[in-house]
Amino acid sequence: MKKLVDLIRGFSGVPVAVLGDLMLDRYVCGHATRISQEAPVPVVQVQRQNNVPGGAANVARNILSLGGQTEVFGITGRDTDGKILKKLLQDAGGGVTGMVCAMEAVTTVKMRILASNQQIVRVDYEQPDQITESHRGALLERLENYLATGSCHALILEDYAKGIFTADFMVEIVRIAHRHGVEVALDPHPTHPFDVKGLKFMTPNRLEAFALAGMPFVHGIGSPEHDLPLRRVGEELLRRWEPEMLLITLGAEGIALYFRDGRSPVFIPTQARRVFDVSGAGDTVMATMALALSAGASPQEAAIIANHAAGVVVGYVGTRAIEAAELCDALKTTV
Repeated sequence: MKKLVDLIRGFSGVPVAVLGDLMLDRYVCGHATRISQEAPVPVVQVQRQNNVPGGAANVARNILSLGGQTEVFGITGRDTDGKILKKLLQDAGGGVTGMVCAMEAVTTVKMRILASNQQIVRVDYEQPDQITESHRGALLERLENYLATGSCHALILEDYAKGIFTADFMVEIVRIAHRHGVEVALDPHPTHPFDVKGLKFMTPNRLEAFALAGMPFVHGIGSPEHDLPLRRVGEELLRRWEPEMLLITLGAEGIALYFRDGRSPVFIPTQARRVFDVSGAGDTVMATMALALSAGASPQEAAIIANHAAGVVVGYVGTRAIEAAELCDALKTTV
């Protein structure tokens, strides 16, 4: 436990960049005490509203809250929501010179309406088809300039299928990163089976992993180490994508960590004590895993730390970043 806590303290100042689909998460909260006369839906009397970084921006937010440093690369619209998102990242200490503000694009916003902490509906604002090759070219140029400074340990790619990533674009990103000695991690989207090579690790959840492997989804059996369909999926993804490591998040069953070099898989049980909201948990796992590896943790140590981090954030309503101190406290009470 002491070693894991020391590793978390070693996150301080570790530079991990993030490139991907940037979003703004908006929470509209209130009470619902009656049904509308216009339709059989609750009427929510709004009491408060707040905005937090979402998508790839939430990964950056977690890196910062854990003590690391980050430069954010992505595309927003030249709109009010884009300005809000940029300021939120700047106020948290993130670098934003990698953010491309596109006149033609609309900033992706996920608005969740909650009544008494219960989500009633989610409203999405997005136009992924407005991202062009010109926008991607601008991102690559900014990424190249940043990595050339030699101040980055790792690069996280966050694919939410909101328009940034194509197979060729992802291949070029990995090529640039490798040229500057930077390792790349990917949180993939199941609709993008790009099979890109050269990844340090990738982190699909169970549903995404089966989809990316092209296999029918099968629910867990409560024992990942004896889950043959899961093992086949892991083997297939290692064969197709060839990452050094494959970390599959399994919800209530924890985490499964597979290795390309033939080492035996590692299975880590969940540490969640209560689950109110799983949104953003995968972002927390990715940020924590990348930071831990960059800080010198072994793959198993990094996965254990990331698993504890996810166990903390699912205990809160809404997308939430985890602080280094509370992650240390969580480890001390369970390890």
